[in-house]
Amino acid sequence: MPLPPAPAGAPARARAAALRPALLLGLGALWVALGLWPAWRSVQASRSARDYASYHYAVQEALDGGDPYDTAALSARARAEGTRDEVHPYFYPPPFLLLLGWAWPLSLERSAALWFWANVGVYGLTLGALRRWLRLSPLAVGVLGFTLTPALDSLKMGQANLPVLLAVVLGLWAGSGGAIALAAMWKMSPALLLGPWLARGRGRPVAVAVAGAVVLSLVSLPLVGLDAQLRFYTEILPGFGSGDYHGLKVPLTLPGNHSLPDLLRQAFPGSGPHRLAAAPRLLGQALSLVAFAGLCALARRLPRGDALGEALVMGAVLCLALITPVYTYEHHLSLLLLPGATLAAALEGGRVRGRGWWAAALLAWAGGAWWLSWLRGAQELAPALRWPLQESKFAAVVLLGLLNALAAAAPLRRPPAAG
Repeated sequence: MPLPPAPAGAPARARAAALRPALLLGLGALWVALGLWPAWRSVQASRSARDYASYHYAVQEALDGGDPYDTAALSARARAEGTRDEVHPYFYPPPFLLLLGWAWPLSLERSAALWFWANVGVYGLTLGALRRWLRLSPLAVGVLGFTLTPALDSLKMGQANLPVLLAVVLGLWAGSGGAIALAAMWKMSPALLLGPWLARGRGRPVAVAVAGAVVLSLVSLPLVGLDAQLRFYTEILPGFGSGDYHGLKVPLTLPGNHSLPDLLRQAFPGSGPHRLAAAPRLLGQALSLVAFAGLCALARRLPRGDALGEALVMGAVLCLALITPVYTYEHHLSLLLLPGATLAAALEGGRVRGRGWWAAALLAWAGGAWWLSWLRGAQELAPALRWPLQESKFAAVVLLGLLNALAAAAPLRRPPAAG
């Protein structure tokens, strides 16, 4: 009995399927050779440990009974060890230091190396969790993971974005308020994710998150005393909105700042090099609040059980959380992995269709994920495009957030089925 004819296009699909493993292997090899290995070599060559030094000396100061928010004390430790003259201020929530207690007996060089490789493992776990939660294809996960260059910058700088991202992904996947509390007590911005949950009537995980934040603060009291904790919440945290990051000396005018307040600062001159003027600060806060309220309203309208729609809203909220602070640097954009993955799930699952969607998604991802050094090179090649290129990463974050929101709302805009 003759076999039925192969469906049209079957050979082409078979060839494409056979090429996917090779493509993933190639991307992975390029990521290791051009990204991971140079980042590791940079960490090895740096005696100062870049941003990680703030965490290292803060936990040492706290475990020795001092105040981790005392920048002079942290710098004195660094000078005594001969690693650097000054340490950037530590301005993370008190419970964050619970994550770093293991670093106390280690040298700065050794703990920075362990932190690097721990974060590489965390990144891999995050990619695996995203694949299972959102049912992404291996190709989608590989492309997202191997092309997101800000994640490599986060590894090189020794930043805390990747553990925060893993806690967020696990919290959203499991509907766990405890995991979101952990992420928010490591870095405050994930607390915004509670808004859509409240809008959807999911009070239980929100209550768990609030209780978890309280418990984490209490547990960290032996490490960070009550006076220091109160100082963080009443003095240090309120200054974030104006650019006063506990005395951080990085200028607002740094070209690598991808934030909404920085864009408004350019439109409304008058800000100092380290502090935002009132007009751009208030306008930025108002715009972010309106956008956040709109996303919460969208979450409320989604049908019950629309897990992907809720994930897309959360991706949009995370994009908003990225551009809202006064400072949004390259390493912060590693958090784009979540909205990139949720949008990929919407495209692969058919929630949104069409070449226009794919083109817009690829444009947004490429704009946020490409090397910052390539952007600088493009500015030198095309001086007339210097400013648009400078703000291209900001535009990419906005576009990615907008696409997530539109994909979440897509079923709401479709006409009801006839009959």
